[in-house]
Amino acid sequence: MREAYEVIVVGAGPAGSVAARRAAEAGLDTLLIEKRQEIGAPVRCAEAVGALATQEFIDEDPRWINARIDYYSVSNRQGDRVVVPPTEPTWVVDRKVFDYELAHVANQAGATVVTSAAATGLLREDGRASGVTIKRFGKTRDVKAKLIIAADGTESQIARWAGLKTVPPMADYYSGAQYLLGNMAGRMEPNRCEYHVGMTMAPGGYLWVFPKSADTANVGIVITSDKTAGGTARDYLDRFVAEHYPGSSILNVVVGGIPATGALKKMVTDGLMTVGDAAHQADPLTAGGINLGMYGADMALQVGIEALRRGDVSAAALQPYEKMWAERFGKMHAALYQIRKMMTQMNPDTLDGLIRTASTLDLQSMTPGAVLMTLLKEYPVMLLQARTLVTTGLILK
Repeated sequence: MREAYEVIVVGAGPAGSVAARRAAEAGLDTLLIEKRQEIGAPVRCAEAVGALATQEFIDEDPRWINARIDYYSVSNRQGDRVVVPPTEPTWVVDRKVFDYELAHVANQAGATVVTSAAATGLLREDGRASGVTIKRFGKTRDVKAKLIIAADGTESQIARWAGLKTVPPMADYYSGAQYLLGNMAGRMEPNRCEYHVGMTMAPGGYLWVFPKSADTANVGIVITSDKTAGGTARDYLDRFVAEHYPGSSILNVVVGGIPATGALKKMVTDGLMTVGDAAHQADPLTAGGINLGMYGADMALQVGIEALRRGDVSAAALQPYEKMWAERFGKMHAALYQIRKMMTQMNPDTLDGLIRTASTLDLQSMTPGAVLMTLLKEYPVMLLQARTLVTTGLILK
């Protein structure tokens, strides 16, 4: 590492690597740092991505594609199941290889990539972010930058040090746990991602079963952090696994949390931009954030590169990034947030009944509006809640 760069990106997840690549491709002297000694580990997600969106940022490679998904299913606690195709081709990826390749592409574009390098402080000059204090192998040094990209995940320290409001209310924070389970052959469909919902199984959230191979699967849960009276996320996951997959082997354990609020209202400040989970860009319904984080990084650097060329990286100069994000994803995130709120407040019997009714419908030939009208006839209590979906236009697409 040198004493100064034009751009420093903190965090080498998908969003950080895309940000570093875009900066380097623009000819900017770029440093990408990752606090862990190995990029892509530990894995803290279910690893499903939309194939079309992913291919905007990296070419398809069978080395990091573990499963190709043809169907999604949603089941209630009684076992009723709704099965639908994905809205775009879907892959379950190996994040360790996937993240490494994204960082490798950034390095090939000209970015300097350094692991085992933790950001321990934010430098300021004339009120703006001007660099990062980095600790590596017991040694600490200050590295200056004209623009800093915070891509250091949901617990982003860089964003907090910059004064951005990043802490959501407990009701808008998912607590999660995930196992990589072995001995799963014959217990799942290798081309289907499963969701399981129900307040007794996953209060305020959901469980998932995503195939990783013919014999392994990511099996996990998220629950809202304000609904832990019945136990931790891992307690609920243990009960689910014991009931559905007795005799399976736990090959890996991941725990963590993620905000489910939609993007930060303020994602930039003087000399600094946030992307990916650091900007809370994950889907506020499912908490999926790989593709969204890469889109956020791409948008941020479109604005950041021009700001650097003009010699103005003030918050005002960087704010078009926030507008770009809001125009593309703002309404969708608002609708998904409202759906999550609606589901968490719904009577458990009503939620079970909706899935039971939907499981009997020919979803392939019905429009979303027709599906909603059928469900409203069975459950008119949903009428007021459904107004949110109508006003956002979500059900009309």
